[in-house]
Amino acid sequence: MRTDIYYWKCDNPLPIEQKRVYNDKYGEADITETVKAIATDFLSEAPEAIRHTGSAGNHYAYLIDHGDRTYFFRSDDGKVEDDYMLAERAAMDLAARNGVPVPRLFACDVSMSHYPIRYQIFEHIPFPDLNKHDQAGKLDRGAVAQQMGTILARLHDIELDGYGFFDTAKLSTSGQIRGLDASARDYFRKCLHTHLGYLRDVSFLSTEQVNHIERLIDRHDQLLDLDRGRMLHRDMALGNLVGSPTDVLAVVDWDDVVIGDPADDLSIVRCFYDDDIWIPLLESYRRLRPLPEDFDGRVSLYLTRNMLWKSMIRHYMGYFEITGDFFILNRETAGDLEKATRKRLAMGVEGLARL
Repeated sequence: MRTDIYYWKCDNPLPIEQKRVYNDKYGEADITETVKAIATDFLSEAPEAIRHTGSAGNHYAYLIDHGDRTYFFRSDDGKVEDDYMLAERAAMDLAARNGVPVPRLFACDVSMSHYPIRYQIFEHIPFPDLNKHDQAGKLDRGAVAQQMGTILARLHDIELDGYGFFDTAKLSTSGQIRGLDASARDYFRKCLHTHLGYLRDVSFLSTEQVNHIERLIDRHDQLLDLDRGRMLHRDMALGNLVGSPTDVLAVVDWDDVVIGDPADDLSIVRCFYDDDIWIPLLESYRRLRPLPEDFDGRVSLYLTRNMLWKSMIRHYMGYFEITGDFFILNRETAGDLEKATRKRLAMGVEGLARL
């Protein structure tokens, strides 16, 4: 289980050099033959074609062609013990019941009893992720932001017990969804010193900056007092939305789902996007859910926290040196990802300092 994890891609025990394989996983560690075998079992006959999507991140993604249907296949690499696909399945089911568009899931196997990977098979939605439209300059940011606000508001209507990552042991034995942590504070502070220490050690932050951030977090610790947690997607970015330039058809990649403060989920949006998405998103959100009086402080706190682990990942994965249509690049970051990363972190820190 993800007991000692704040953000899986950042904190899982896989050595950094193996994590970097994800940047070219289809070239260095392709699993097409394994996918073909799994697809043959699923379909009861061999598929017509297996095509990798070229998607980035820590999961493999392939398209399986069979007759007039195409399926979307997603898997881990089997190198680290993690059954969180069970949590994804439960979260997607809850989200769908609350009016959030998600793809249909046909199969989910985390047992590794027949194959050396854990995998899911979904319906294929024949549209690109919205970041592709944005990179091409075709996305209607205002219209999409309004839909994102509605989606997040519906998601945040779901109250759950506990905080942090789902307890997959309890989920698999009883079907009960409960967070691993007793408080939002317990989850928030996981790996905090590790993230700050890494950024200091590689000179991304100075010792003085690290100390300043620690003092600000301690000063505003009361913002972590929550009565009840809500379900959070925790990666609500255009790359995890599938659809047309004007419409969100599905929310995908639920690997980071946790229980916590809705302001945390909203701060993820602020990690990526400027006011042309942020403002219409909040307008739409407020039509369904009110924002707390201390919303600005909460967003600043979570923006700071989330940009710490994002900065760490982007540094050790070498993202600052990658160009082109890389998934993390958009209107806000394409010019200089490192500069944009520092800007978003400073936005959170300065927001806390003003309180």
